[in-house]
Amino acid sequence: MIDVLSIIVPVYYESDSVIKPYKAITEVMAEQHFEYEIIFVDDGSLDDSLFHLKKLAKMDHRVKLIKLLTNCGAHMAIRAGLENSQGNMGVFIACDLQEPPAIIPLMVEELKKNNDIVLAVRNSRKDKASNRFSAKLFHTLMHHLVSKKMPKGGSSMYLLGERALTAIKAYPERNMTLEGIFILGNFSMGTLKYDRLERIDGESRWTIARKLKMLVDFIVAYSFKPIRMVSITGVVLFLLGLLGVSYIILRALIYQDLLAGWPMLISLIIIGFGFTYIALGIIAEYLWRALDETRKRPKYIIEEKINFTSDLTVSK
Repeated sequence: MIDVLSIIVPVYYESDSVIKPYKAITEVMAEQHFEYEIIFVDDGSLDDSLFHLKKLAKMDHRVKLIKLLTNCGAHMAIRAGLENSQGNMGVFIACDLQEPPAIIPLMVEELKKNNDIVLAVRNSRKDKASNRFSAKLFHTLMHHLVSKKMPKGGSSMYLLGERALTAIKAYPERNMTLEGIFILGNFSMGTLKYDRLERIDGESRWTIARKLKMLVDFIVAYSFKPIRMVSITGVVLFLLGLLGVSYIILRALIYQDLLAGWPMLISLIIIGFGFTYIALGIIAEYLWRALDETRKRPKYIIEEKINFTSDLTVSK
C-alpha cells in the first residue's frame, strides 16, 4: 500500500499568514518519498483567510480546503480535517508554525516502528511566562486526573497511523478531545522530542476560557476521579461537622458558653454549603455533556470544500 500523509492545518483569523505554513510544509515534503495532501480547515474565520486559502488551492492540487460554517474550536476543526482525509497517516500542525514542519518526516519514521500514534513532546517552549505556567498546570492535571498516558510536558502535535485514524472517524462524540483516543484505545505510542518555537505572527487565540473548557472536557469525558473526590470530601466534611457539633455541645454542657461556639458552627455551615455547590457544579458538567450528546446535533457543518473528490456538508 502506498503511504499517503494527510497534513491538517486549522486556520482561524490568519489572513495571508496561511502562505507561510504552506511554504514551510511543501519545502520539507519535497524531500520525502511518499505522497501527501495539505488540508486547511477554516474554522469560521470572518477575515480574508478564505480568500488566501482559495488562491493556494487553485495553485496546488495537493492543497485541499474545508470551510466550516461556524467557529467550532481547533480540536473540532482538526477532526473535520482528519475525518475527510484520504491518507493512511494523518498529522496536524498549527498555522503559527510553533511546531516546526521539519519534525514531520521524523515522526513518520517513528510511526514505522510498529507504533499507532507518535506524540511530538516538547523539550522546551519559547512562550510567555504566563502561557508556560498555564500549559504546565493543564498538562500536569491531565496526567494525574485523567491518564498517565498523557505526557507531563504536553504535546500539540500528533501523527496518527491507520488504526488510530480509523478510530477517530468512528467516534461520533461532540465533546471528545483528540487526546481521548489515547485513553479509549489500546494503541502503541511513540514519542519524539522537539523545541517549541516562538510565535512570530499575530496573537494566539488559545485563550484562558478555551483552555478551561478543554480542561473540563478532558476531565468530564475521561475521568471519574472528580466524582470520587467529591464523595471523599463529603465524607471528610461530614466527620468534621460531627466533631464540631460535639465540641459545641460539650462546651455548652461543661462551661455553659453556647454562644462562644456559634462562629465555628457558622464556619461549618459555610464550608458545607460551599462543598455542596461545588459538587452540584461537577455533577452538572457531567449532565450537560450527556445532554449535549443525546441531542445528536452535528459536530460541525461544512460550508464549502475545495479539491476533494466528493462533497460532505454535515457531520453527525
